[in-house]
Amino acid sequence: MSATIKDVAKLAGVSISTASCALNEKGNVSDQLKDKIFKAAKKLNYHPNAAAKQLKTKKTNNIGVFIYGFSGPVFSEVLEGMNKAAQEEGYNLLVSSGSLSEKIINQRQIDGAIIFDSHIKDEVLINYSLSNYPVILLDRDLEGDNISRSIINNQEIVYNFILQMQKKYQKIAMITGPNDSYNALGRLEGYKEALKTKNLQPIIYKGDFTYESGIAIGQKLTKEDLPDLMFCANDETAIGLMEEMKKQGYKIPEDMAICGFDNILWTRHVEPQLTTIAINHTEWGHDVAKSLINYLKTSKFLEIGDPKHEVIYRASA
Repeated sequence: MSATIKDVAKLAGVSISTASCALNEKGNVSDQLKDKIFKAAKKLNYHPNAAAKQLKTKKTNNIGVFIYGFSGPVFSEVLEGMNKAAQEEGYNLLVSSGSLSEKIINQRQIDGAIIFDSHIKDEVLINYSLSNYPVILLDRDLEGDNISRSIINNQEIVYNFILQMQKKYQKIAMITGPNDSYNALGRLEGYKEALKTKNLQPIIYKGDFTYESGIAIGQKLTKEDLPDLMFCANDETAIGLMEEMKKQGYKIPEDMAICGFDNILWTRHVEPQLTTIAINHTEWGHDVAKSLINYLKTSKFLEIGDPKHEVIYRASA
């Protein structure tokens, strides 16, 4: 049978309330008495009941991070930053994707939520936040009590990037991302708005943010319909496209220039290296998690703003 707080108190020769205060770092228990109680707990191999503690404090020490998928390096970089911040502050990350996410939120299994999944309904997030739980959104604009946001300004970033590239390239096409992705839709709008300034019609190929979609589109392209520059909504698609075009004997950027978005690690290890729009996802994830944790401690979000970007010009464009 597992040891109880009563057993610890008896072995240490103190009351149950004193043992509880010492083990939970509460109250004015002397260091000498704390040492005695901790030694008793260690000898008995006693571990506090987390579920019981949560019932008393209504805190789980878990931060929920909700993403729409686990594939791809962007999510791993964001999660790496978030996990570092959580570890620094003594919190755990509970990462979820898919149908269980709304259940976790509705059942209040977490102290706060970071949302990177556009499939989670707005009303679920609003109801959660109205119970005084903090929410930070990375994938949409949504107003509400205890809700903050930090989103990539995709439309403006891509608009300015395409305007810059139009100084060098006449015919610019784009491979898009998923229709239900906030980031993909913003990048598409930025591309189309930039082409309007030159009264040009957009040339759009449907992608889904994957390496495989880049390959598939590359297999469909012919020499006659090659653009001067193919802007891809993310780097994975751009790298898949580049590898397929090289396989077919095309030269990059001589036959077609290629660029992407994100600046994932692979961009520096392909030949030629990929021109891309860089977002420091690890730093972003760290700042977002720190802001949420600050709310849990002080009822105030840290001001973090939207993530900064930088265009990294390399040999592919």
